[in-house]
Formats: sequence, C-alpha cells, structure tokens
Amino acid sequence: MDSNQLRHDEMDERLAGGDLLVGAGTIRAFLIYLGMHEGVDPYYLKRARRWPIGNTGGKGGKLIASKRRLIRHAEEITRGHVADASPSKHRARIEHDLPAD
Repeated sequence: MDSNQLRHDEMDERLAGGDLLVGAGTIRAFLIYLGMHEGVDPYYLKRARRWPIGNTGGKGGKLIASKRRLIRHAEEITRGHVADASPSKHRARIEHDLPAD
C-alpha cells in the first residue's frame, strides 16, 4: 500500500461517524486524538479565536467544530504556512567581523 493510500485510509478512519463534533467533551477528545495534551480546553481555544471552533449560539449553546477543519488547522500549525517559508522582504542588518590575516 502506498503512502498516499495510507493517508486517505487514516483520514477516512478519523472522519468516521460524520464531520461535525458537538460539545466541548467531544471536541476535546478529538483534539487529544490529534496529539494535543490531555488538559486542552476547547473553551479557551474558542475564546482565543485561533482555532476553527464555533458555538451553536445563544445562552447555553454548545461548542461545534468540523473534524476536517480541526485537522487542517493542526497541520498548518505543525507545518507552518507557505508564506512563513518565504524569506523576509526586509534586509537584516548584519555586522560581520572579518578575521585579520
């Protein structure tokens, strides 16, 4: 089995049971499955607005998230954005001490 097929099989396994996660406990369990620490707090991630976690709205609403979007976000964090790999447009000021011959 090639690595591409293995990746697709793993993705199918992760997305089994649908794409939507409802409730903080379910989201926490999925984030732990993705490799985050046991103490991860989905409410904090939602408040920080850095993770694709939403709310069903209103008082007493439940947290919701898409498995695919969480996976993609986690991959972006671990790999970095394409823009991050490009060199800076600003030249750094570097002072070189040349050895005396």
